[in-house]
Amino acid sequence: MSHPFFTITGNNFDLRTIPLLIAFLYSGIRSGLVVSAIILAYSYYVDGSDFLWIVTLSALLVPFILAFIALSNWKHLTPKVMFPSLLAFISALATFCMTMLYRIVSNVPVDKNFLLYGLLFCMVQMLTMWMLTYLIVRISENVAMRQEVQRSEKLNVLSELAASVAHEIRNPMTVARGFMQILSQSEVTEEKKLIYTTMVIEEIDRAQSIITDYLSFAKPQAEKLEEVDVSTLSLKLSNLINPYASMRGIEIHIDMESSLLVKANSEKMIQCLVNLTKNGIEAMPSGGTLLITGFKKNAKVILQIKDNGIGMTPEQVNRLGTPFYSTKNKGTGLGMMVSYRIIKTFGGLIEVTSQPDQGTCFTISLPSV
Repeated sequence: MSHPFFTITGNNFDLRTIPLLIAFLYSGIRSGLVVSAIILAYSYYVDGSDFLWIVTLSALLVPFILAFIALSNWKHLTPKVMFPSLLAFISALATFCMTMLYRIVSNVPVDKNFLLYGLLFCMVQMLTMWMLTYLIVRISENVAMRQEVQRSEKLNVLSELAASVAHEIRNPMTVARGFMQILSQSEVTEEKKLIYTTMVIEEIDRAQSIITDYLSFAKPQAEKLEEVDVSTLSLKLSNLINPYASMRGIEIHIDMESSLLVKANSEKMIQCLVNLTKNGIEAMPSGGTLLITGFKKNAKVILQIKDNGIGMTPEQVNRLGTPFYSTKNKGTGLGMMVSYRIIKTFGGLIEVTSQPDQGTCFTISLPSV
């Protein structure tokens, strides 16, 4: 309105109807009326002498727009850009006709230039509305498509998880059922019964572990975050993992800076670190050294878990953390998925560098407190 499209003998032709139509079409009547009030207020501020004419024009134009929208059911039309463009053209034409009528009543001559500019005004308003509507429709379609892709990905992951969980649980349950059938036979010795019972318990525990990991991944609970000193957690981690490492001939070296404070849940953090260190230990079947380091860098706490085991190919590294992918023969991949999810809930990131036959390094970066 401050910069009209053109001015002929005191009549300003601008594109104020465009935001008005956009508001009514895409935000509803309430937003449209608010925009109408803003346009009227600004029109009075810019040129108060023409205010009465603008109010009269708006009083005729707004009901026309509302009636047109109410009768059209335009959002079900194809293509969706045509109706708003047509409405903009009709609105511009109505404005021009009322202006011309006003000039005739006021004995102001209507020449060819006025008619030519009026037609040009209608065309410009229609084309402007077409471009804006096209952009709005394309953006809306892209957003809807992105949401649909995300839903499809979630359903795909869910189907993979369900099938994989069923497969992973079926194995220990089949083993347990076989041992139970053997135990039901009377000729089994007490020594064999003890062995079979232990195996049944181990398989049931394995099935329970799979279910627990699945639930931890599928429904992560909102844990209370608090200040956690990672250097202190490393001592607890050492006590937990050392017996397992010693049994496999693995040496663990921990090199931590002091006061590595992060916002986290200590139990979940330990669960994540145990998963990663356990993977590192199992990657060294012939023994080796597991190095755990921690330091602060650029307002981040960096944890590195490095082994000199069998390593991974770039393809294997890229698939880490995906549903039920594991580099181990009897692995489910759930532990790694849970670890990725835990670090993500803490606002952190896990990066992996690895080379076959040289080892793997897991780098965890968390915001420092």
